[in-house]
Amino acid sequence: MDTNKIKKLIFGESPSALLINIVLILFAGLLSMWIFFEGYLSVATKHGETVTVPNVDSLSFEDAIKRLESAGLRYTVFDSAPVNYNPDLPYLTVLAQTPKAGDKVKDNRNIYLTLNPSQAELVKLDDILTSSLKNAAEKMRTIGVKPGKITRVEDRYQGILEVRYQGQLVQKYDRKLRKKIITSRKVHRGGKVDIVVGDGLGKSQTDVPNLVGMTEGDAEFVLFGQGLGKGTTHYVASELQPGTVVKQYPSAEEDEEGIKPKIRYGRTIELWVSQYSGKN
Repeated sequence: MDTNKIKKLIFGESPSALLINIVLILFAGLLSMWIFFEGYLSVATKHGETVTVPNVDSLSFEDAIKRLESAGLRYTVFDSAPVNYNPDLPYLTVLAQTPKAGDKVKDNRNIYLTLNPSQAELVKLDDILTSSLKNAAEKMRTIGVKPGKITRVEDRYQGILEVRYQGQLVQKYDRKLRKKIITSRKVHRGGKVDIVVGDGLGKSQTDVPNLVGMTEGDAEFVLFGQGLGKGTTHYVASELQPGTVVKQYPSAEEDEEGIKPKIRYGRTIELWVSQYSGKN
């Protein structure tokens, strides 16, 4: 085609030249948008690239940071309040993460961590004086306080006489004055309180509770509620869920005549508890 004719088609003033210019402008615009979105923007935002969030649950804070940074992710400590305290895990252990492990996120995404605080939340212990041990156990369970040592004393009064935490008096019932002494002292959530109980008769007995199949924590509360204590605990390999009572002494099995075994109040029961065996 003649060069002059091409110039007239593009640069001329005819309607066809105007139409061609409009088409060229639209094409150039579309081409520029395509280059921007598929080229620059894709590179700038790493479009289509994702990272799988690693599992940092139950890791130390230091190990969690290393794992997140190696995956190209950032972190922020979202919560480390005493209310989250877990006495079974070390200080600054990761308790939770958001987004959760296995989620797909963009590179350099912020992962929010909840950490185990240095100590538990301090809570006020409800009045458990003169309560039955069973009712006291329920009140304690509600606020996350555990039973510690139970001491039974021979006394004409039957009920809880004294409550101590870390050796310090928390509550006391003065039998002579018939008056409750409730201190302002608080207890760490997850802590254990020691209790003195007046047993009335002093030599009363109760049925041996069947603890086999319970979790160790539930067994401890059952013993407490029945006026008994937890003796030596043996951790053994088992196919049962870790933390399950697999054996106890004395046993709760009935004898040949169908009579349930008895045990004196204040005595302890020895437990065998399952632990992780390493088998699949």
